[in-house]
Amino acid sequence: MQRWVLVLLICLGGFWGLLGLHGGAAAEEADYSPLCREFEQAGLDILNSGMAYGVPYVEIKVPVGASVTSICKRVPSLRADFKRCRDKTAFFNALHPLYIKDNAGQPNSLEADTLKIPLDRTMVPEIFPATDDSLASYDKFILVDIGKGFLALYAQGGLQRVFPISGGRAEKATPLMDFKIAKKEEEHWSTIYDTWMPWSLLLKRPYYIHGGALPGRSDSAGCIRLFPHDAEELYHLVEVGTPGRIVETSPLAQTYPAFFCR
Repeated sequence: MQRWVLVLLICLGGFWGLLGLHGGAAAEEADYSPLCREFEQAGLDILNSGMAYGVPYVEIKVPVGASVTSICKRVPSLRADFKRCRDKTAFFNALHPLYIKDNAGQPNSLEADTLKIPLDRTMVPEIFPATDDSLASYDKFILVDIGKGFLALYAQGGLQRVFPISGGRAEKATPLMDFKIAKKEEEHWSTIYDTWMPWSLLLKRPYYIHGGALPGRSDSAGCIRLFPHDAEELYHLVEVGTPGRIVETSPLAQTYPAFFCR
């Protein structure tokens, strides 16, 4: 009987220990309520919160006339960390920090109605795995994920760079395919769309990776757009013959109703 009592006590102890661990983890979860109150005091409506690529965020309604830059200036804690707030938020949403909300639909407008703002700006989003053994045999490999809205450059299976992209809109969807860079052009002019496409990498005609505008959604005629400064960097990191693949997977995001704003 004593042996069974001892076993029972050990089992109960382990059970309560597990509960204690989970309870401790819950107690140690970051509480961003003070920051959320700053959003509200700045007149910004919080729609929900969640995790995307391992980073906690809140999603806000974009006021007419607001930009990533103006929103980071609007909230005291974000203003105190302005440069990082601007750059991290722009990257998180694949937007230029100066794009504005404009109902007239003018160029360089932030047409999205909502904006995800990372709450911990020290964290690096884990969009792609740091290593991919299936790519270890390639000196360089370009992985484009139009579902996530990002492009990764791997070198011998190790992640080197991640850039936000804009793929083809629904009626001009970017094809999923394997490719090798067929041609590089610093200054390319599209004869189909009469459009400047700087830092172009030809995949398979008529599809290119090139510099252009990123409005935070799929917006191209089938090409892969990067911000011009990102397109220039990628251009100099790869060569004609560099292989790659275009895939479409779901964003790694979970949404909760004001989970981080207790």
